[in-house]
Amino acid sequence: MHKTRRFLIGAAIILAALAYLIYGGMREAIVYFVTPSELKGQESSSKDKFLRMGGMVVAGSLQKDPPNLTYRFQLSDGAQSVPVFFRGIPPDLFSEGKGAVVEGRIGPDGVFVASTIMAKHAEEYSPPPQGKTSTPRSFVPGQEEKRP
Repeated sequence: MHKTRRFLIGAAIILAALAYLIYGGMREAIVYFVTPSELKGQESSSKDKFLRMGGMVVAGSLQKDPPNLTYRFQLSDGAQSVPVFFRGIPPDLFSEGKGAVVEGRIGPDGVFVASTIMAKHAEEYSPPPQGKTSTPRSFVPGQEEKRP
């Protein structure tokens, strides 16, 4: 009887630990991103944490420096906006007035330093208009491919 009781207590402890680990992992996976309002509310506790922040790129806020591959813009949820700095090549669908999710850290100056930008896109597919092709005929903008 004594061995059975110890076995049950040990099994209960192992199951509780396993449930805690699963819950912790699920909690991290469930929160896909924070909004600018949520980030502003927890800015002090978010310092030095790797975060995902989602919102709309504010129209007129995008500043590009192509030679240095740097981009500065504001990401907003309609109530609050957060300045974002990114160095790299953004996705093709990234533009003002569109949704984006950025990954990175909030700096001491309150600027979100993004290491990745993910552009959100429309969920419905619309084919190109009739008579138009969806693929360019040349990889050089403004030049048509010459065929014999």
